[in-house]
Amino acid sequence: MIKTSKQPAKIEECDRFYPTRLALNITNSQNKDTPDIEEDTPKGYIVVETNYRAYAYTDSNLQVALIGLFTELMYRFPNLVVGIITRDSVRQALRGGITADQIISYLKQHAHPQMLHAENKPPLPPTVVDQIKLWELERNRLTYNEGVLYSQFLSQADFNVLKEYAQSSGSLIWYNKERRTLVINKSAHDDVKKFWKRYSKGN
Repeated sequence: MIKTSKQPAKIEECDRFYPTRLALNITNSQNKDTPDIEEDTPKGYIVVETNYRAYAYTDSNLQVALIGLFTELMYRFPNLVVGIITRDSVRQALRGGITADQIISYLKQHAHPQMLHAENKPPLPPTVVDQIKLWELERNRLTYNEGVLYSQFLSQADFNVLKEYAQSSGSLIWYNKERRTLVINKSAHDDVKKFWKRYSKGN
């Protein structure tokens, strides 16, 4: 027999906050379809200093969670949160699908009025903006391409012919002359294979 209970289940409160995709979308100021759920929080509440410290004058758990996506939170007071923008915190945000432009746009969009009204000064320190972009470029240094490996050429002349053809067609990804090894772009594999068959028959 299965026992049932009419008593409501007890839900335990948790101190952690897990932002959803909607919360992540808020960081993109170019998203016009995102509903405004920040009406209770002043739009200008973030101060960023040249030492990479960010001060958020807010008591909203959502705002604190969003700041925590790309900063290391250090202190939290009733109406103030202090965090620092670091390489690790930005890289963690990048891994989560947030871009450097989204972080910068969010900080500009919610910059404190004193940051916006400063004479002849941008709302964010240029050094901080440049560094966030550099951290993103640092992560994107490597590019990946699907390729097909060509090896075991019978002669150096055969290797050179195929290498030059692939190079001229823009399909050569990598080669090693000493080992007679080529890596051709996968999309060009059929074309290179046809060329090699014609060349082999001619010889």
